[in-house]
Amino acid sequence: MKNKSASRLQYDFGKLFTAAKTFIDTHNKKSTNLKDRLNANHRATAELIVRLYAKQLNKLISSGNPMHHEFPGFKTFNPSLASCKGCTTRTIMNHKERLKSAGFIIKETHHGKTGIELWINPLIFTPKKLPTPTVCKETKISQITSFFTKRVKNFHPLVHVQQEQNNNNSSVDILITSEKQGVRPKAHKQKYNCVTRTAHEQHMNTRESRTSDSDKQTRRLKNSSTGESESAFLLNLVQDFWLYTQPKLFESAIFSKPEETEILNFIWSSVYRKFKIKGSTNEWKSYQETLYARVDMVKRWLVRNPCRWIPPAHLYFHPENKRNSFIKTYRWFIKQQALKRQIRNRILIQKAEQEWKDYNQGEGKNRHKTRLQLFRLQQQHLDSYGDPMLIRAYEKSLQKIVNT
Repeated sequence: MKNKSASRLQYDFGKLFTAAKTFIDTHNKKSTNLKDRLNANHRATAELIVRLYAKQLNKLISSGNPMHHEFPGFKTFNPSLASCKGCTTRTIMNHKERLKSAGFIIKETHHGKTGIELWINPLIFTPKKLPTPTVCKETKISQITSFFTKRVKNFHPLVHVQQEQNNNNSSVDILITSEKQGVRPKAHKQKYNCVTRTAHEQHMNTRESRTSDSDKQTRRLKNSSTGESESAFLLNLVQDFWLYTQPKLFESAIFSKPEETEILNFIWSSVYRKFKIKGSTNEWKSYQETLYARVDMVKRWLVRNPCRWIPPAHLYFHPENKRNSFIKTYRWFIKQQALKRQIRNRILIQKAEQEWKDYNQGEGKNRHKTRLQLFRLQQQHLDSYGDPMLIRAYEKSLQKIVNT
């Protein structure tokens, strides 16, 4: 008697993706309004749901749970879908609403802590079953052995297997010496010279060539290590600037990893000019402090009036944005620094004039000093600020005091 082979139903991912694609294409053709159509991001979310749902159905079928009448719902979580797609949870929820309006998702049920349950349109899953007949293990083994005994001579060796064997057995990165462990191997063989590869004695080898080669190697290592440390320091500046800016200017925004990498690239190209300008570490640190001050300046400007706004981060740091980007704050920052210096100089000169008035009246803390000593003290104090404009203004005010 012939054994009846039971057929096990499985879902093919490729055919499910084509069914989802045709469904979305027909929906886009029917919808005349552009806002009702599904774009590439919605298509990617639909394909992700189809792939995970097909895995869940295949597991149920393999465990022996047949589906006769209705499909079970797709159980998942919004954060897990967002992590699989590489976006935010809010984006997944928006995509689901668009897929519901298109008819791709028929129903959605929220189960609280246990997640959500989605029902997909059965047109995508019902015609996509493929029968895979199960065969007895003994017949399979006999067929496979007979097949290999007949055809084994005509098979070519697999490339990746052969390559793995060569890599495992090769002598690359393996020190093979006949000496004991802990003993450093000799730099030169006894038969050949390392420079000329000729059969000479060891005492005949030239020392200059060996020392020059070692010096070159050490110089290369030093240059590479310094270059790596400088690049790491500069990249840390970009990351520190973004960590300082995000909670101050974009507190309510949520960014995914691809969005953050894009913003960091824009900051690297617009704010730091791709580090084409060379400078020391102290100069870059001082520039970083000025950047922090500019961010604080923008934050204070936003707090003073709630109607004010700045563009999103990917536009605010875009190198081609010349209208309302972060680069425009440089001139604003220079003007504010100039105004601060002018106000500071006025206050210092007013203090110096008041000291001279008190000295002429025989009052103040400097009344027991001479005029030259008072002048030297004021000049030393004002020189500590390093502003030549302040010294000029002080000289003009001193001439007025002396003439009066």
